[in-house]
Amino acid sequence: MRVSRRLPAFAAAVLAVLATPWAGPVATADGPDRGTIVVTMGDATSVTLRNWSLSYEYSSYKQGTSPMTGASKRTESGDLLVGKRTVPLAGQVLSFTYDSAAASDRFKHPREIVVSGPGGKKATFKVEPPAREMLVATPEKGTAVTPRTLDLRGETITGTNKDLCLLSYTATVECGGTPADAVVKVEFQK
Repeated sequence: MRVSRRLPAFAAAVLAVLATPWAGPVATADGPDRGTIVVTMGDATSVTLRNWSLSYEYSSYKQGTSPMTGASKRTESGDLLVGKRTVPLAGQVLSFTYDSAAASDRFKHPREIVVSGPGGKKATFKVEPPAREMLVATPEKGTAVTPRTLDLRGETITGTNKDLCLLSYTATVECGGTPADAVVKVEFQK
């Protein structure tokens, strides 16, 4: 008696997908190559990232319900969004001024965002979440939006995906528990 060892078509398809090597994120036509950036951490180490984006995480929920129950969504950008302003970052240096934390305070909180140009010109912004219309182009009626974090996402030169929390807009999320986790400065190329 001969026993068939053929896999069902679905199982074979799953195995084929799992056997295919994954090369990481694929560049898309709608996602421009923004070049490379150098990120300096609070412990003075640095990391170079490519295929980067500033990622604004927010909660989208029905008005009258808790923001904690809302779906977590993201808006990707190459610009800094502060309130209703869009700040281009090409050729700029983005740095954070932190509150002086007590020795027992594990998390430092950015007080200001400083954008410095090549000529030494500086623009200082208070930490302000992006306006609703900056995150969601056409929100449905009755939908509320609460910004949570500003993250920096990218890929190291060795191909490792990095997701660095730059700042939090809410007390429910904390960024930078140790100096090695706290971003101090980001240098954007032209």
